[in-house]
Amino acid sequence: MNKLSGLKNIRLTALITLSTSFIFAFYITALYLFTQSFTYVIVASITYLVLLSAVLLTVRKMLSGKLELVEKLSRKLNLSLQTNENIDYEEKIGEISRIIDDLKFLSVKVQACRESNAAVENLINIYQRLTDEINLAKIYKVNRNEFLGNVAHELRTPVFAIQLSIETLADGAVHDEKVSMDFLGRALNHTARLKELVDDLINISNLEAGMKLSRRYFPLNSLIRETMHEMSDIVSKRKIKNILNLLVDDETRVFADPEKIKQVLINLIDNSAKYTQVDGSITITAEKQDREICITVSDNGIGIPKDDLPRIFERFYRVDKTRSRDMGGSGLGLSIVKHILELHNSRISVESEEGKGSKFVFYLPC
Repeated sequence: MNKLSGLKNIRLTALITLSTSFIFAFYITALYLFTQSFTYVIVASITYLVLLSAVLLTVRKMLSGKLELVEKLSRKLNLSLQTNENIDYEEKIGEISRIIDDLKFLSVKVQACRESNAAVENLINIYQRLTDEINLAKIYKVNRNEFLGNVAHELRTPVFAIQLSIETLADGAVHDEKVSMDFLGRALNHTARLKELVDDLINISNLEAGMKLSRRYFPLNSLIRETMHEMSDIVSKRKIKNILNLLVDDETRVFADPEKIKQVLINLIDNSAKYTQVDGSITITAEKQDREICITVSDNGIGIPKDDLPRIFERFYRVDKTRSRDMGGSGLGLSIVKHILELHNSRISVESEEGKGSKFVFYLPC
């Protein structure tokens, strides 16, 4: 701030001195020619120097006065930036908001040159961006704490079940073949669930870190058919009907990472299968819209309450927590879908009505 003030002072001093010097030189020449007296010239020169000094002092005060006030306010910012793990985000946002209000008051009430006003406006913009960054940091901290809590809760359930099964076997149930096989089966199921959860955690961590995609052109219809075939056992267990509605040619290709798009389809189909009743149906539709292919995965299941729709892509968010855990899954499937599509610069949306089913729609460039 001091450097800015010094540079502006030097530049303005030179400009005022040079411009007034030319005018004064012309005035002195005319005065001497008119009066033929050096006395008037000397008096005029002294008057000029006095007036020039007064003007320069006034300009310096106008320039530096506002900047000095801004510098005092900036010292508050240094205190506001002393962050740690226990930072009170609301307090810091309040401090910066007060600084912004003071700067806006200076911008309107305190007169200064254009450069000073511009410097104040730039600082206001910087402080406002800083407020946005702190708000974002606050959101990240809340999400991180919630995420850690959810991970601990999700891990505790299968670990506790496995521990209980092993303790039961160790207490003597291992000698009863029927009971031992039952508890071994439970432990095995929860081990599989634990592995699925850990795999999904690793997967979503890689996605959030900016996993590199292997994009290429590939035929979309064949990928959809392949995915439906792989998911047929899971879907058939609930007597759910698969419906393919492919409205694009088999030669139509999309530009994406086929393995990741396959994972998107698997997660969406698996999600629909969990919440579709027996004898229900899952429909996959692909149709061209401009330069994109619109892929829809819809079902006629139980649907999603309207209040839950904005949060279903959050990690571990479950509409019906008890029922969802009974059905298995890590609670990360839809979050992984969203991250994969964001890496493809794509988008996904959902429409749902309770009792009538859900429809997930995403787009891929062709």
